[in-house]
Amino acid sequence: MFNKLIYIILVLFNIAFIVSPSMGAEGSGMPQMVIPDFMPQLVWLVIIFTTLYFSMKYVALPRITEIISNRDLKIVNDLEKAEEIKEQIERINKEHQEAIEDTNSKIKILVNEINQKSIHEAEIKLEECQENINKKIEEEKIKLDNEVELFNKNIEMISSEAVEKIIEKIYYVKPDTNNMKSIIHKYSESYNND
Repeated sequence: MFNKLIYIILVLFNIAFIVSPSMGAEGSGMPQMVIPDFMPQLVWLVIIFTTLYFSMKYVALPRITEIISNRDLKIVNDLEKAEEIKEQIERINKEHQEAIEDTNSKIKILVNEINQKSIHEAEIKLEECQENINKKIEEEKIKLDNEVELFNKNIEMISSEAVEKIIEKIYYVKPDTNNMKSIIHKYSESYNND
């Protein structure tokens, strides 16, 4: 590559030397094209070009290449980290959504259980209340039946006493109790038969 470059430079220089009329005359024309000064210029050209070439190839370009490759590596690493963070965020969001859905389903189950339990407890309490009411009604019925029976047993006595007092109050005379009891007994039997 280096040989090709030197060859191209020499060819271009020869073309310029042949074409340019100022190269033949000393002291006239461009100072770079003066033939006695041509060789030192060519030597300096080769020295400066090779120095620049090797300093660029082995000093500047490797540093630039290293900087670019480091930058590319940093960008790739940053992109990979960003992808990892994005995946972690998506995974955490997914876990969060699953936890919310799981919690909602547990809450629904608990609410249903509480409703069922409340309904069951209410039914049990209602049955207990109904049993208590029925018991009390039966007790009161029995008491009432006993009182009615007692009243029926004592009605003759109560009515005979009431009739005695009424007659006493009206006529100021005490009536015959045996006769009155038989009359009351006769009427109470006829009332019970009806």
